[in-house]
Amino acid sequence: MEDLKKLYDAIVDGDAKTSKALATQAMEAKLDPKTLLDEYMIPAMNEVGRRFETNEYFVPELLIAARAMKQALEIIKPALVATGAEPVGKVAIGTVK
Repeated sequence: MEDLKKLYDAIVDGDAKTSKALATQAMEAKLDPKTLLDEYMIPAMNEVGRRFETNEYFVPELLIAARAMKQALEIIKPALVATGAEPVGKVAIGTVK
């Protein structure tokens, strides 16, 4: 398995194709999906949020990074479910017209 820092970097850079490929490799290598999520994917999105707050990133970069995160999450989600991980809750988001 390649260096997992590349998964972090792919999400921060918004590279959905690479994040999906690295997540696939990690699952094929039987790595713990919770570790991937907690140590690489969530910190990557935290970094994206930090960059957004400091005006290094703007809404387009935020959305592109979220798309990369989603691609990787789709790959590891079945493995997370198989480990018995339960969702913490549901979130509803809306705007006022």
